[in-house]
Amino acid sequence: MTQPQDNTEITNVKAMGPYLVSENPPHYLSAVGLADIPEMVRILNIDKEIYNGTASFQYPYLESHARARIERAIGYHTSRGVNTHWAMRTSPQGPIMGWIHAYFHETVEHEVSPRTNAPLKVADIGYWVSPEYVGKGYAARSARYVVQEILFKEFDCDVAKGEAYAVNTASRKILQSSGMKCEFESRMSFIPKFQQEREICGYVAYRDSEVEEFVTKAAK
Repeated sequence: MTQPQDNTEITNVKAMGPYLVSENPPHYLSAVGLADIPEMVRILNIDKEIYNGTASFQYPYLESHARARIERAIGYHTSRGVNTHWAMRTSPQGPIMGWIHAYFHETVEHEVSPRTNAPLKVADIGYWVSPEYVGKGYAARSARYVVQEILFKEFDCDVAKGEAYAVNTASRKILQSSGMKCEFESRMSFIPKFQQEREICGYVAYRDSEVEEFVTKAAK
């Protein structure tokens, strides 16, 4: 199937954006597209910070890597009618300067939401931001907006989660700024690209106190 060359050709897909996250500084979220490939490749080759701080991004980062990742994102939202991969931008159609996504867990039939009597909707978020924009709040604002405005309000999600390397205090603060609290402080996880285990910590946010109480009791 031929993939669209940019987001202008995609219609009838939920959550494409652009979303205005902040007016000052200007900060938007909109769906990633193939036009983002050159800038994405440039950013991910500035240094190894994103490589070292994530579980899946390669270094050096090739055009083929970016194309495969973005085509997967496009394939997901064209097949399901909902977008879950957004570029951080300083204008609605400006160049990508960061990335944030949400992945939904497979539903477990016995884990029923107390709100809907349907299987719990649980999503994980992940993100990166260009070294040129680190420390300016773009990742934190994006994480909070995706969790609180898109996942909970637009997607009617019950639970949002995120993970970070235990030593990555910056990433941990971003998850906390989204409204999440620590779910587990230490767990060892094998990271294929490093061919070794790394210590990770997990964070979670609940849509409301009813969901939190239900999930917490079910986990005991």
